[in-house]
Amino acid sequence: MARRCCVIGAGVSGLAALKECLDSGLDPVCFDMDADLGGLWNAGDKPKAGFPFLYKSCVTNTSKTFTCFSDFPIPKEYPNFMRCSHFKAYLDSYAVKFKLRNYIRFKTKIIGVKRADDFLSSGRWKVTSKHLETGHVTEETFDYVMICNGHYYEPMSPHLPGLQEFTGKTIHSHDYIDFHGYEGKKVLVVGFGNSAGDIACELSQHAQHVCISTRRGGYCVPRAGDYGVPYDYISLAGFTQYIPSSYLLPLVLKKINNRYDHTKYSIAPNAPFSPGTIIVNDDLPNKILIGAVSMKGEIKNFTKDGVVFEDGTKELFEAVVFATGYHFSFPFLEDSVITMDTHFPSLYEIVFPADLEPCTLAVIGLTQPNGPLIPVVELQSRWACRVFRDYCQLPSVHERKKEIAERKNAVIKLFYDSPRHANRINLLYYCDKIAGYIGCRANLWKVFREDIKIWKLLVFGPAGPARWRLQGPGKWDGAVQEIKSTEEKMLFPLKTRVAGIGERDGLYAPWIRVVYKLLAIVFLIVAVILVIG
Repeated sequence: MARRCCVIGAGVSGLAALKECLDSGLDPVCFDMDADLGGLWNAGDKPKAGFPFLYKSCVTNTSKTFTCFSDFPIPKEYPNFMRCSHFKAYLDSYAVKFKLRNYIRFKTKIIGVKRADDFLSSGRWKVTSKHLETGHVTEETFDYVMICNGHYYEPMSPHLPGLQEFTGKTIHSHDYIDFHGYEGKKVLVVGFGNSAGDIACELSQHAQHVCISTRRGGYCVPRAGDYGVPYDYISLAGFTQYIPSSYLLPLVLKKINNRYDHTKYSIAPNAPFSPGTIIVNDDLPNKILIGAVSMKGEIKNFTKDGVVFEDGTKELFEAVVFATGYHFSFPFLEDSVITMDTHFPSLYEIVFPADLEPCTLAVIGLTQPNGPLIPVVELQSRWACRVFRDYCQLPSVHERKKEIAERKNAVIKLFYDSPRHANRINLLYYCDKIAGYIGCRANLWKVFREDIKIWKLLVFGPAGPARWRLQGPGKWDGAVQEIKSTEEKMLFPLKTRVAGIGERDGLYAPWIRVVYKLLAIVFLIVAVILVIG
């Protein structure tokens, strides 16, 4: 009889977990509070308390090449950066393809997850759920639990002096729908993440003026990179993870500032450059240039009709949008299972509780990668299911705690000590690490000998999540063709007319092509030496 697995949440993470459970021979049951799958991408028309929500104009920050499941590519007809409706349709088609809806209980809330009385010998869990329409409460026993509910449902609003005295409109970005209601007003957007930039730019087209208040600032990267190619074709190229950050980050900073000097625009952060200071935004510099948006520093206090900033300047505002992030918590989970060190969870590789033995619970999708979340949650799900089935072994509790401590120190050193960065990861490095645990990380020497074109794409990009389906457990026969067709699929939705011939062609800057040839020669020489002995 197949062992039962409780999957909490039917968003991107939950769908990945559900599919991997089925592939691993487990018997999954997925619970979701909403009436449909998609999680954050099943936004609806209006925000609801306790549910994730996206504003109407939201567009993915990463291209379709990387924002997909590894064995289910996004159709070539889709735009490279997708609106909510496109991405929701993609998730629906994924669920249809792998018959996932049959395993989801909608409108059902998990209200309790605790260890069973015989946990030490069985590893089983008591899961209590409540149907939100009927109120019926059910308690069931599961062999495994995968927590996939994300962290976009509990808004985090700052406690600022004088805020209660402010008479204007205040909302969190979670409740922001669109610009209606802000026409002709002076608006303050607090925060400097992707949502803050998007909302500020949209409001600036209708409001009298928009200010962005940021404590640290940041850098803006447009979706279109060199030659109009999606920016992540370079930022997520394989070779980037092999270059020491002390060399790579100055190159990236120079490239970003070549478009415009962030210091002159009052955007640049008051901290060293790191991936955590980057937001994806196509419009903010232009909005600042035409005077529609201005940058301000940290808030000192609110007044009845405005704000006093730390630099002593005062501004009048009629509305404030707090784009200040979200809390993550597991209110349904037994307290001692996952402990917190300030804002750092005690999770080995941000997946498995450090102290839990036997380790029959996994958290999927809590990471904050410098790229799309889908490849991460899929690999985490594959790994978790292999651990549950005893195909992979976890290290000792001591080793797990050591990894958590080392990661915490690395995060604080590279970014800074704050909830926003507690679960930051380098996407390619992390995914390759998890793929190594699974046994599906591509062997570059083997790929180089068998197909140099695939090797080139793996090292220099673009090669999407199919790179983790080339070899090992879960190998997909379509992976090679998917990687080779990446450029064709990227160009397809752009070719809407017969255009003239431009001056330059190709995806890569000249220096990348030179490095590719040199590295290929090195690989070839080493391969020959190894063969000769």
